[in-house]
Amino acid sequence: MPKTIHTMRVIAGKHRRRRLKSVPAETTRSTRDRVKESLFNMLEPLEQYTRCLDLFAGSGALGIEALSRGVEQAVFVESHTIAYAVLRENIEQLELLSQSELNQVDALTYCRHDAASFDLILLDPPYQSGLIDKVLELICDRNLLKKQGLIAILSARQAKFSVPPCLTEIKQRAMGVTTVTLLRGDDA
Repeated sequence: MPKTIHTMRVIAGKHRRRRLKSVPAETTRSTRDRVKESLFNMLEPLEQYTRCLDLFAGSGALGIEALSRGVEQAVFVESHTIAYAVLRENIEQLELLSQSELNQVDALTYCRHDAASFDLILLDPPYQSGLIDKVLELICDRNLLKKQGLIAILSARQAKFSVPPCLTEIKQRAMGVTTVTLLRGDDA
């Protein structure tokens, strides 16, 4: 049976209603438009964020949405070859290469080696992967989040993870099988 490639759309902003290719379902889980819209409504206004990190980027839908809504630059991290190809195609189709940095590397490896810091980190790992705790620890250890920056985590509704001392949970919302959690970087 051939793999089907579904399309998604950009919800709001400069690229509103533009279609995005999604990664085949056997490869990754696409974020539903309703969840994406709710997440970005929780983050408004996005113009306050200059630099965004989209870890486990998949098709790039979250980072592209952030760019469409006013974030100046997005760094995309995706290790899977098929997902990375779809990500690159979506970025090129929307002519966002000048605002994007694409990295085909494992998220943990990227966090261990990147020295930059971000205003906004979008964290959407595969459900049941157990990677949230590891990534949050690396974000804190490597100072990847600017003071008062935000991390938006999409996780399975029943998933449990620890919030490190350098972060504070500020909001959480369950939507179907997904929970969106917002964490803020502490001042210290």
